[in-house]
Amino acid sequence: MPSPIAPSPEPLAHVVVAASAPLRLRIPAISLDGAVSEYDQQMIDDRGGFDPPALTTIAWDTTILGGLAGTDSTNTVYLYGHSWVDDAVFNGLKEMRSGDLAAVDTANGTLCYTAQKTLKLDKAEYKTNDELTNAIPNRLVLVSCYRPVGYDPDSATVKNIVVVLQLDQGATDSGC
Repeated sequence: MPSPIAPSPEPLAHVVVAASAPLRLRIPAISLDGAVSEYDQQMIDDRGGFDPPALTTIAWDTTILGGLAGTDSTNTVYLYGHSWVDDAVFNGLKEMRSGDLAAVDTANGTLCYTAQKTLKLDKAEYKTNDELTNAIPNRLVLVSCYRPVGYDPDSATVKNIVVVLQLDQGATDSGC
């Protein structure tokens, strides 16, 4: 007698995390865990640059239309933080590698992102780089000044370090 054929399991539905403000950023690979605060047009410095109010601040760019974190996002989420010769929240960005995971907590749940690439760009190039400025849903971009080891703290920085991450629905489903 042939054995009964079990019905194939239903595919798992993806976890839905409705788009909302990012509240916390965690990146285990660089030991980063910090609250995210809002950054608005009034906080942009007189040179048009982003200057979070403290070395420990992770600032979310609220000026980007649709720049919310969620599985249904319509644009990129931009987070800014300082790098410095002393302790600063984004000092570790230069150590991030492709494949590193980042978790973003929101009021609606936690989202998991995977690092795609790390770029070092001239400050002027950052705002004109289509890869970084195009509206790409479910993308997270982390931005800081680039300060290599031994950089003179009295000199203005001329480069940004940018880490581009993409939502990893599989990791979000499994809880990061």
